[in-house]
Amino acid sequence: MMERNSSNVRAATPQETTRQFYTSWREGFVLPMLIGMLVFGALALIPAILASENLIVDGVFIATYLILGLVTIVRFSYQIRMSAVLLGIFIIGIIELITHSILGDGLFFFLALIAFATMMLSPRAGVVAIILNLVTFAVSGWLIQNGTITPLNPFASPAKVADWFSAGAATTMFGAAFIYGFYRLEEEFTKAQKQVDATLNTLKEERFTLEQKVQERTSQLRKINEIEQAVSSILTLEDLFPRAARLVESNFQCYYTAFYLLDSSGTWAELKYASGEAGKVLMDNKHRVDMEGKSTIANSVRIKAGQIVIDTSQIRIDNPLLPYTRSQLVLPLFVGDTILGVLDMHSSKENTFLPQDVDGYQNMANGIAIVIENARLFQEAQQSLAEMRSAQRQYLKDAWQSLTEEKSLSYETGDSDTTYKNKLEIPLALRDQVIGQIHLASSSDWTNEQRNLVEAIAAQATLALENARLVEESQSSAAQERLTNEIIAKIWASGNMDAVLQTTVRELGRSLEATEVEIEVSMEGVDDNQ
Repeated sequence: MMERNSSNVRAATPQETTRQFYTSWREGFVLPMLIGMLVFGALALIPAILASENLIVDGVFIATYLILGLVTIVRFSYQIRMSAVLLGIFIIGIIELITHSILGDGLFFFLALIAFATMMLSPRAGVVAIILNLVTFAVSGWLIQNGTITPLNPFASPAKVADWFSAGAATTMFGAAFIYGFYRLEEEFTKAQKQVDATLNTLKEERFTLEQKVQERTSQLRKINEIEQAVSSILTLEDLFPRAARLVESNFQCYYTAFYLLDSSGTWAELKYASGEAGKVLMDNKHRVDMEGKSTIANSVRIKAGQIVIDTSQIRIDNPLLPYTRSQLVLPLFVGDTILGVLDMHSSKENTFLPQDVDGYQNMANGIAIVIENARLFQEAQQSLAEMRSAQRQYLKDAWQSLTEEKSLSYETGDSDTTYKNKLEIPLALRDQVIGQIHLASSSDWTNEQRNLVEAIAAQATLALENARLVEESQSSAAQERLTNEIIAKIWASGNMDAVLQTTVRELGRSLEATEVEIEVSMEGVDDNQ
């Protein structure tokens, strides 16, 4: 079974997941950004050096470019690389500020410092960048306005104090807007991540629940198949019911299992087997359930569906022999569209039987019902076969008894000395009916081989005698039928009533060898109501 969460591993929060995702994105973005800065920085560095006449400024530009190239080539940590990038932007901004004062393009770099600090580090780093920019503007403006520092570009427009305040306000405004926007974006992304996590957790729970249901369903089907296989070869109800009840109880946590079969009228469900001491008491009392009543068993038969009893208190009140019942399931025993009876299952645990499992239990009940029907048909076939055998034995007995009364059927050979003590008697048995006997006597003991030989010969002799009797019987019947047909033909050939009477008397006397035959046609003494 799938384990949901290890106790030693703490699930990451949406904030942590967002931070990890964003950290991975920044670390993957920093190298392409450095490469892009080197490419476009080279395009901007060469014209700047050619146009500049200050070696210090050129040296700072070159040093900054080399530092960026170093952190790009060498695999430094993310913090070192971003610190180098931000330091380079800040240095270039100061150089531009010293060269062109606040009215130059240095403001662009200070805004870039805020943007990169916020985006590549954190909104807090962006706030620090704003403060750093304002301090830089304050110090540089004070030095330049006091004349301590003169802009390197002699043609730079002179800045006023208001320009410095305006630049600081603009930097603060745009920087704060960027930081707040980025912060809101991160919050929205966190919310989205929370929703994604909630959805994933829901899917995981549903998947886990589904896997549990599949496993439970698979286990239930496996148990049902085992029960059906175990009882499928049983051909007597006396063996079937106890075996099926034991299997149901051991596999489905039942403490009481009962089988009811409908009587021929369908009015009553008669208890055929019930487990436990309660079952013995109920069977001794010949317990049965009225199908017109309001019981769960009667209701299950009426609606032709399994019934789960939720409130089992009434069961314990109606039947004090079952005080431990907390769950009950009643299943009709179907064979096709016919209901043979019901299977009644009781458990001492609550919610043992669930609605979604009723179909599986019903399949089990249907399988048991088929075995019940097969056992019933087998018993009927055995009974019919026994009746046929009994009738056949009676027929053979009557036929041979009549035959032996008409003539003696015996034959003997050898010495009839009564002093022989080693006698052997083998019956002539035909289909469990003895029609005669072979008597043998000898001065020596009979061996097993001799006895087996006599038994084999007796079996064949019995078959031969029966075949001979049947041949004689069929020949006698054929001769009698032939004689009957001849007499009838002669009677019908007679032309008048006197000839019919004479022919009838003459042929009967001749065929039956009767000493006297008389035929009379008269209405005297005949009852009109006959």
